[in-house]
Amino acid sequence: MGARRPLEGSFTETWQRSYRALSLDDQRRCDRAVVAILRGESTSGLRLKPILPQRVYSEARLNKGDRIVFRIERGLAIFIDIVAHDEISKYGKA
Repeated sequence: MGARRPLEGSFTETWQRSYRALSLDDQRRCDRAVVAILRGESTSGLRLKPILPQRVYSEARLNKGDRIVFRIERGLAIFIDIVAHDEISKYGKA
């Protein structure tokens, strides 16, 4: 059994604006989280899970209050946004 091939990544304009608004420490945390997602490495700190109820998007924990919103399609991880935990429900609808 061979190693799984890393995913390609794509970043929306919304994602890029949200990323630029982060502190440098949070940008570094975000970079590590993105690399882990692309490599398929799930750590307890990331807490990867689908966003309910539609499960169109998934979330990863960036820090205590912020979440990374993404989806995976045909070998491509599409990074959608970085939002406060309380705002994640808007991505639960298709």
